[in-house]
Amino acid sequence: MPKAKAPALDRSASEQAIQLLDAATDHVLANGLGDLSLRSVADALGTSHRMLIYYFGSGDGFWQALLHRIRHAEQAARQRVMVEGMDPEAAMEAAWERYSAPGYLPIMQLMFEIYGKAIRDRERFSGFLEDVVGSWTTTLAARLQRDLGLGAAEAGLRARVELATMRGLLLDLVTTGDRKGTTAALKYFAARMAAPPQTGK
Repeated sequence: MPKAKAPALDRSASEQAIQLLDAATDHVLANGLGDLSLRSVADALGTSHRMLIYYFGSGDGFWQALLHRIRHAEQAARQRVMVEGMDPEAAMEAAWERYSAPGYLPIMQLMFEIYGKAIRDRERFSGFLEDVVGSWTTTLAARLQRDLGLGAAEAGLRARVELATMRGLLLDLVTTGDRKGTTAALKYFAARMAAPPQTGK
């Protein structure tokens, strides 16, 4: 996706752009991305697609700003659950409690929808794809090295497994609605990941 350059806006216009972006975020969290039609989003917001292009430079500029807002929300949530010194089992359970909360699930549902679109249109969603796995495994691996003293290679492998399991169970939850079952599965996994390694006899 070409990087769209937004026009210079005065303070009033910038505030209006932020308000539109807030409303657009609420809209896609409630209704999904749809067909990525700028006109349909503009209609839902009570404005025109021309105004969105004016505020964000282009249609792609608008979608980039929206995806950045959503990624920022997930990154902020990540920082709230990455508590230094928390034991691994408690850390995974705290992360699950945060991301599986009913108030946060719409963001996860939208993230999964973006996933599906991104793997079909990698150029357009390149920023999302670069961040959605790499930044998470890097952060998790650093925590595992710091808190458990793991080497870089082992920490990287474990971070990938933890991320894949967490997201798989979140996808299970938004698909089945089985909160009890997915929570039990997460706790089962967290307990076994936290257990000391068994030595062969």
